[in-house]
Order: sequence, then C-alpha cells, then structure tokens
Amino acid sequence: MRSIKAEVKVFAASIALLAAAETITCFINPGFGMLSHSFILLMLLALSVFWSKLNPGSELFLSLSLAPLTRIISLSLPLIQLPRYTWYIASGALMLLASMAVIRISMLSPKDLGITLKQPITQLGLSVIGLPLGALEYLILKPEPLALGLSMVDYVLLAIAIAFFTGFVEELVFRGIMQNVAVKALGWKAGLLGVNMIFTLLHLGWFSALDMIFVFAAGLIFGYTVLKTGSIIGASIAHGLTNVGLFIIFPMLWKDL
Repeated sequence: MRSIKAEVKVFAASIALLAAAETITCFINPGFGMLSHSFILLMLLALSVFWSKLNPGSELFLSLSLAPLTRIISLSLPLIQLPRYTWYIASGALMLLASMAVIRISMLSPKDLGITLKQPITQLGLSVIGLPLGALEYLILKPEPLALGLSMVDYVLLAIAIAFFTGFVEELVFRGIMQNVAVKALGWKAGLLGVNMIFTLLHLGWFSALDMIFVFAAGLIFGYTVLKTGSIIGASIAHGLTNVGLFIIFPMLWKDL
C-alpha cells in the first residue's frame, strides 16, 4: 500500500510538471518548454529504472515518458517549411517507434495493449461517433485545411495516413500503453483520469478552453470504453475519423459553403 501511495503522489507530480511545461511551451517560450519537457523525460526514465527496486514489474514511469517525448518530437522536427500534414505523419511515425520500444521493454502483449476486437458491436458504436465529434471540434477550432488542390486519390491516402498516425498511434500510446499500465499500478479511477488529463494537456497549444473541455470529454469516452471492453479498436477508429473530419473533410466543406 505504501508504494502505491507513493506512486500516486509521483504520478500527480508528473502531471503537474507536464502542465507547467506545456504552459511554458505555449505561453512563454517553446525553447524553454522543450527544455522543461526534456527534464521531465529524463526524470521519468530515471524513475522507471530506480522505482523498479521498490515495486518490481511496474512500468508506470516508463510509459509516462511517452508524454513529454510527444511534445519534444513535435517541437524538434525541422518541418516548418513542409506542409502541415507532414508534421502529423512524421511525429506519429516516431512515436510509433518509441511505443514499440516501451512495449518490448515492458513485455506488453497485444491483449494488454487492447489490439483485439472484443465486443465488436460496442467498437462499431464508438467508431461511428468519430465524424460527429470531428464536426463538433471543427466548429470549436475552425482550423485551415491540411492540404488544398490534391487529387481524390491523394486526399484518400492523406486521410488514411492522418487516421492511422493520429488515431491508432495516439490511442496505442495513451490508452493501450499509458492507461493500461497506470490502471494496473494505481487503480482504474486514478489511471483513467490521470492519463486523460495528460492527453488533454497536450492540446493546450490550440489556445481554446472550450476545446480542452471537448478533448477531456472525448478522452473519457475513449478511455472508459477501452477500460470496459479491453480493446482500443473502436477508440482508434473514432479518434482517427475525428481528426480526418477536423482537418480534411469539414474545412473543405466549410470552404465550399
């Protein structure tokens, strides 16, 4: 019990530090923000090494290291001169590689990660809310289209890439790995809420309080469904469709109105 209480405290402190680092990144200076996230990354990696002596088998802090790494990758990739959609694909590919390393070190199975089609009706039901969520978030943010003047084939390929790298990969990171490990270490309430807070904090760069509320609510739906069904399939499809709608479909439809 003592080690679990200690883990909860360090987990909460990690969330607070991530919130501070995101605030610095978005409102003060991205360079200082990157340094802050780098410090958190090193701290979490150190904890993942030394904490195992107190609580063997816990990979909580190793899994949490994926959160600051997400921001470090997005800040450090030299993509400013490239189309915006390449940012999502490049950063998503790197996060997938990092996730595979964590999965291997933590010896997580496909079942642990939720890569299984359990309760297919529930997964289908969650999937179909993706585009409505995308429409709602578009009304909140009104982002510019990721790309203009592409052929239909190119748009389809772009949509598939965005759906995979921001849908499946993000659900793998946050729900498949992070939430799975946090729930096992801390219990379902702390794991679900804590990881969803981290997921929401990484959307601070949109500078929209309403979108933060939206992301937190959508993340709770995704996370709770994954928790109850043991599968990230429905959440991955819904998340991917949300982003395809947000960045490709609804900006184009709005432009044509």
